[in-house]
Amino acid sequence: MGNVKMQKVDLCVIQDNELAQVFLKTEKKPAVATVVVVDQTVPPNSPEVSGLHKALREKAEKENIPFYYGKGMCGKLLADGLLKPGQRAVTCDKAAGAAGAIGAQVTCADPTQLKQVLETGELLLEEPENGALKETVKLTGKLPEGLSAKDLALSLVKELGAENLAGKLLSLTGDTLEDMELSEKMVLCGVLEKAGATAVTVEKEAEEKTDVVFDAAQTKELTAFPGGYKEFAALEELPVTDVKSVFIGGTTGGNLKDLETVSSMLKGRKIAYGLRLVVAPSDADTYIKAATAGYITDILEAGGIVINHCGNPEVQGRIGKTEVMVSNDLENKPGYAGFDTSKTYLTSTKAAVEAALLGTLGYKEEAPAAEEEETENHSLTFEGRCWKFGNDIDTDIIIPTQHLNYETMDEIKVHAFEPLRPELAAKLREGDLIVAGNNFGCGSSREQAAEVLVANGVHCVIAKSFARIFFRNAINNGILLLECPDLPDDVNEGDTVKVELDKQQISANGKTYKIPAIPENLYHIIMDGGLVKSIMKKVEKGLL
Repeated sequence: MGNVKMQKVDLCVIQDNELAQVFLKTEKKPAVATVVVVDQTVPPNSPEVSGLHKALREKAEKENIPFYYGKGMCGKLLADGLLKPGQRAVTCDKAAGAAGAIGAQVTCADPTQLKQVLETGELLLEEPENGALKETVKLTGKLPEGLSAKDLALSLVKELGAENLAGKLLSLTGDTLEDMELSEKMVLCGVLEKAGATAVTVEKEAEEKTDVVFDAAQTKELTAFPGGYKEFAALEELPVTDVKSVFIGGTTGGNLKDLETVSSMLKGRKIAYGLRLVVAPSDADTYIKAATAGYITDILEAGGIVINHCGNPEVQGRIGKTEVMVSNDLENKPGYAGFDTSKTYLTSTKAAVEAALLGTLGYKEEAPAAEEEETENHSLTFEGRCWKFGNDIDTDIIIPTQHLNYETMDEIKVHAFEPLRPELAAKLREGDLIVAGNNFGCGSSREQAAEVLVANGVHCVIAKSFARIFFRNAINNGILLLECPDLPDDVNEGDTVKVELDKQQISANGKTYKIPAIPENLYHIIMDGGLVKSIMKKVEKGLL
């Protein structure tokens, strides 16, 4: 057995989970300042939970104990004033450890410890045999552009090793913390405590002894695998995984900065077809500010839902037996938000929203290839994944009229093919091909039908035949149109199609199809990216 230490406790927080019974069974008034925070299951989802809430309220009233019902997640309430810097608190949920960001020490108690705190006002801690009880981690440097405190937290857990965090009292210091907002520091504390640390505290000044130094510049965009914090993968290395639900919220995932990020990424766009996006602000004040700023509206218009500020997937966002959830919060234990066979991946807010838009996790668009020296045949051969359509796909299907009054193409493009396939726009990637039957592009002559294809990364359409006006609009926007009577019937969606213009052929699934030669004048317009770009190129070269 390691060394035993007794610590004075300044505040005991009772929450509405299984540890609440320890509090309800105590006959004497608590020996330490105590508050009751109902934040685990609000509103109650069963008669039993409703009865627990009633019992907690009655005991709090009887003993004149402050009672917070549905005001927000415990960690946020502690950080916003219930707890003071330098104080020590005991809670019933590890997520509340995020409040260590204010310079306090927050420890999640087990039933024995909680009973002891209520009776004596002190906490007994045992130092593990394999290491010191307290460890100082110094964070230096700045985060890489585009990465967040969540990425830093996950990278830090990977660096320290989740297996080494158990029982540790971590102290975070360093210049990296100076530019961080309180909500970002809460993410660091919350993740590290959920990963196994007994308590995590942000200190303004580093102690003489520093156990670990971590350069924030080494932060990677990581995903924590389901089942805890022991396995990680860089997002671009993660195998593409279909996602059915995305949760944004909780103690560290539902702050105002995160909701602003969600709003900006979703504005004017739609989440992937069939996916559920659930958003829960961290407390009532954040909910009000997000609503006032229009963030709630943007989320709802994108197809998401916003639940109450104590909501969590275990109660209001459960998933099926084999479904996958992506969350920007702290929990990914087996069965979280559903069955033991369901899975939850932890990511940054940005990665979670990208998963909501794509319907997948793990895909990262490749960087554009370096610009090659211009030659006559630099784009004669290429290949791409095909999306298949039938006959008479008109321009109202390619892009419905009601979406043409948006201010930007980014807002318009997410509605491509919406009447027929509302999920498709989120799945289209740069270099994909469209394969269709007869009369593709019929109907209205609107040029946006061609523009929206380019905006979604489609630069080639293969069909049995094309509508005449669409054909010209497509050429003017740099889209290669190829007529081929046989290939559309032979390929399946998702097949790779190879185009070899120099050989005047297309191939797929081991079979080759002949295509007509492209007139030289049209070829140059297409390769230049469209008529306007082709003319400007000639002007720059002095040819016009």
